[in-house]
Amino acid sequence: MTAVAGFATFYACSPDRLRPEPIRTSLPHLLVERRLAWSACHHAAAGLKFFSTKTLGWDVLHLNLPPRTGRLPLPHILSIEERQRLLTPARNPRHRVLLMTTDAAGLRVSEVVRLRRTDSASDRLLRRVEQGKGRKDRST
Repeated sequence: MTAVAGFATFYACSPDRLRPEPIRTSLPHLLVERRLAWSACHHAAAGLKFFSTKTLGWDVLHLNLPPRTGRLPLPHILSIEERQRLLTPARNPRHRVLLMTTDAAGLRVSEVVRLRRTDSASDRLLRRVEQGKGRKDRST
């Protein structure tokens, strides 16, 4: 309903007086000129579609929301030489093992901090990560 209120404020009229054409033209405006994230524009479009079809009883509101552009690139994978340069300064064996485990298992910093000896199954080459990102358990 935030999107409906925002559009009503922008056009200075009651939400039930909004027409489809101004709504269609203003969604690309949110992306380009206000530089909102695509997900925020998609959220606004969903709210406006719901309001127009369920509350106002319009048939179907076709909004011309441009497709999502550009995915985030994959992270850079370190070469063997880069890994060696990362591990060489670690003189303390414990720190070195933590860095090697982090790299080999693809762990996040918050997961490394909570690692325990019981989380490692060396016979199966697995690490148990409990309550990782999104509070989910996983094995790496």
